[in-house]
Amino acid sequence: MAGLFRLFGSFVLIALGAYGGGLVTIPLIQHEIVEKHNWLGFEEMAGLVAIAQITPGPIAINSATFVGFRLGSFLGSLTATVAVVLPSLTILTALTPFLEKVQTSSHVLKIRQGLQMGVLSLIIFAVWSYGTAVMNGIPEIMTGIAAFAFLVAFEGKIHPFLVILGSGLLGICIF
Repeated sequence: MAGLFRLFGSFVLIALGAYGGGLVTIPLIQHEIVEKHNWLGFEEMAGLVAIAQITPGPIAINSATFVGFRLGSFLGSLTATVAVVLPSLTILTALTPFLEKVQTSSHVLKIRQGLQMGVLSLIIFAVWSYGTAVMNGIPEIMTGIAAFAFLVAFEGKIHPFLVILGSGLLGICIF
């Protein structure tokens, strides 16, 4: 039972720090799941992120469901998933009556601008930590650079799924 409380607490913290969306949660999940609790190793975490990215739904929810199931079967999965959804659901429910007023507040706009810089730093950290984990040689680096260049060259004109699929097909040829 104590394990379920720790699991719940960890995913509540992940959810509270997840301002900015999916990629921001990766360093938060890594900190809680890999570094703090050692529930997964770094390689397992990289695999979890890959699976969470290709399955429908947010990374945080997919990760919570997987880690929770791994640690506590169905009850662990339910606990972690509820924990990662509860903070945003609570905040949205509480702020909905004041949403119009809050959105136009100059203080809120300044806070959001500052938060965006924190979010950007988490995204860069996620790219750095996972990039260095998967780019082990020239073929991996070249594939990553090619995929990135393709995304930049066709910004908004091609679906990112096609880049992922193309990288996978390239991987079959190279690796």
